Amino acid sequence: MSTTLEVAIFLSMNGKAKEAIHFYKNHFNAEELLLVTYQDIAKRDSSIQLTDENKNYISHSVLSIGRTKVMIAEDTMNISEKYTVGNNTSLCIQSADLEEIEQFYNSLITDNRVKIIVPLSNNMFSKAYGIIEDPFGIQIQLMFDDRLQ
Repeated sequence: MSTTLEVAIFLSMNGKAKEAIHFYKNHFNAEELLLVTYQDIAKRDSSIQLTDENKNYISHSVLSIGRTKVMIAEDTMNISEKYTVGNNTSLCIQSADLEEIEQFYNSLITDNRVKIIVPLSNNMFSKAYGIIEDPFGIQIQLMFDDRLQ
């Protein structure tokens, strides 16, 4: 196992991400490490449909609460599901070791009880990113992140 492996909590906030970030910063002295709005993403991805309502929504953010990272965004991991309390939490397993992320993904998908939500692939923010749902209903994001080195 690599020394860059980490697990972060990912929270989907259904339009209340900014409010949640403020709440955690206020009550837990959380440090904001990253904040990306839909408007920021639209500059790199022309398929994003911006509106006056969503342009300031949070596409992705990372807070540090002590030694734990909490990621917050607006959307649930499986965008085909309607937001409910319960599908708004996932684990994000990330590593600067690309082979490790690929190994985890390939191991997980051999279990026929695992549901693939987003196949592991290259995208604009990672060389390897995918989402699965484990047999217990927990959605797990797998991500290569070379910033963890």
